[in-house]
Amino acid sequence: MKQATARQANFRICPECGTRNRPKWDFCAKCGESLQDVPLGEPAPVETAAEPLVDEAGVPWASTVGVAILIGATVATYWYFREPPASPSSEIFTLATLPPSLPPAGPPTAKQPGQDAYDRGRRLLDQGDPAGAARLFADAVSEAPDNHAYHHAHGVALWQSGARSESIDEYNEALRLSPDNPTYRLNLAKALVSVGRTSEAIREFEAVAARTPNAEALEEAARLYAKGGDYARAADEFRRIAAMRPNDAVVQQELASALEKSGQVDQAAQLYGQILQANPNADITRGLLAEIYFNRGQKDEAIALFRERLAQDAQAPLLHRGLGSLLERTGQIADAVNEYREYARRAPNAADAKQLAERADRLERRLAAAGAPPSS
Repeated sequence: MKQATARQANFRICPECGTRNRPKWDFCAKCGESLQDVPLGEPAPVETAAEPLVDEAGVPWASTVGVAILIGATVATYWYFREPPASPSSEIFTLATLPPSLPPAGPPTAKQPGQDAYDRGRRLLDQGDPAGAARLFADAVSEAPDNHAYHHAHGVALWQSGARSESIDEYNEALRLSPDNPTYRLNLAKALVSVGRTSEAIREFEAVAARTPNAEALEEAARLYAKGGDYARAADEFRRIAAMRPNDAVVQQELASALEKSGQVDQAAQLYGQILQANPNADITRGLLAEIYFNRGQKDEAIALFRERLAQDAQAPLLHRGLGSLLERTGQIADAVNEYREYARRAPNAADAKQLAERADRLERRLAAAGAPPSS
């Protein structure tokens, strides 16, 4: 296992499981632990878990995929100089597709043709040498061309070494020999995603989910629907996952995001509200709900949503940022200046802290030029 280290302040490491998360997430993608108080780029006192291995008999939910559809962008510098900070994006809950991996090794059995090469290939793969492993798995395949596990292992090693198209051929061969294996089909679908064959990948993910309830396959399909702009289909898939995992806050966020993007704003607002009831410190979710209120013309309700939480936790930087944006857009410039400065003070290393501090200075100069009293 590799020790988690902070390279740049553009991620949050879960204090519970060590998973590296996007900076905009309210919850850890792997274990669901709250990330609200985790600073950007601070390593957790645990080791990052090695890539989970999937059981060949049935692929369990890989919770690292929980998160997120839609990765939100930090507000561009242009907007800091021309407009109030952009509202929270509903595209903030997406992780990349998990890479294919081998199932765990089974109990020792009598040696079969190709077994030695296969075992040595697994060891190289575990040691981070997929190219060397691929050569050994190819030897195993040549000795036992009808062994589906060898073809699958060869596909995994090819994929990890960058030979994505070649890995697809091996996954297809493994599935020809073992058509009901969900691990093989999942890895085939992931390889198809990696080479841009999205519609084929969706079919494979849905084929896995059709055989047995499989949250990973459903979420991968939902993410691809969303990426293609079909948010209604994405929402349908996330509803199925939410029914399987009713207490998973990440899935609830993804569903709400898909609902909002598909135009089902009332349902999205209701779901965001439910998430906040269960997780009052979900500041990103609070910002998304506030934006829905604001866009409906419920500006006082939107502002109140931030103020009620700040009354309980004045330390949360994102609340000050979101409130400042709403205040500026409603013409309450002096109050907006105070909130921007409070955000920059509490999150000095944030990507937009300097821009917002400078914006506060410009807004205050504008107030002074207009004869308005300065902010307190």
